[in-house]
Amino acid sequence: MKPRNAMFYSAVVGLTAFSLVAGSCTKDSDDPSHSGESLSVQKSAQSLTSKDKQEREILFISKRDAAVDEIYAMNTDGSNIVRLTDNTIPDGRATWSANGQLVAFASGVAGSRDIFAMNANGKGLRNLTNTEADEDWPEWSRFGNHIIFSSDRDANPTGKHEIYTMDMDGDQITRLTFRTQDDKWPSYSPDGSLIVFQSDLGVTNGRTDIFLMNADGSGVTQLTNSPAFDQMPTWSPDGTKIAFMSSRDGNPEIYVMNANGSGQTRLTNNTGMDARPSWSRIGDLIAFTSTRDFAVNAPNNQEIYIMNGDGTNPVRLTNNNVYDDYPSIK
Repeated sequence: MKPRNAMFYSAVVGLTAFSLVAGSCTKDSDDPSHSGESLSVQKSAQSLTSKDKQEREILFISKRDAAVDEIYAMNTDGSNIVRLTDNTIPDGRATWSANGQLVAFASGVAGSRDIFAMNANGKGLRNLTNTEADEDWPEWSRFGNHIIFSSDRDANPTGKHEIYTMDMDGDQITRLTFRTQDDKWPSYSPDGSLIVFQSDLGVTNGRTDIFLMNADGSGVTQLTNSPAFDQMPTWSPDGTKIAFMSSRDGNPEIYVMNANGSGQTRLTNNTGMDARPSWSRIGDLIAFTSTRDFAVNAPNNQEIYIMNGDGTNPVRLTNNNVYDDYPSIK
């Protein structure tokens, strides 16, 4: 077993508290009215960020308070930042459950990570996988009862990742892909019928493309085919579009396409890096990471931004001298 567990975390309560919250999530996750916990539908990121919020809606990771990556949450205007994890091991990209009451994330050193879940306040920590494998990129289904993730647990010596799904307690793990490629960053469509993901096509030149498959792993279809890399896909709220990062035009920018791969359009255009888009589940907002304000003096100082789904009205949310990365918006 990997050495990390709940002892590395200072803000942890018993599993009973987690179970109570998890039970309530299972009951409420299929109720469309429960989405009212998230921000109301807004058409403009500019107007949204000017509104006072009571509920934190963006997760991200940062080293602002520690030597390793920790998980934070904030409002959609960048205010009310709170630290959710506090430990000696790096915590990776975190994602919200369907009703926003739970958070799933990967934790550990690269090549030996596990998938954890916790309450939205950072308490009730639980290790869902606890294997010797590398498990990463978790994301909840829109109904809240499954978590999809990447793992090399069944990999050959090349260490390639496959895509798996499990229930919210870490049980009933099912392998979905059986390929020789490195399959990562999976994401359920809003109706749960499809999964979008990135894959390296089995080549070693760093190129990746975006693929689509049915929720049971069948019907794999390639959506992009660029000479560079296309990565980190995220669904629009209505499931008709997919945003992703691509370096096809010289540096990493954010693009959008129809769910069948047609109509690929560039949304951002600047000399810095724009990456890791996360599309809100309601409304039409994309949170992302960018170095656009530090391209010359501090190329590694990434900050969190938000914009409309068509790329308009980008607003910077964080501002500090270390990087903020991997946003996930409700």
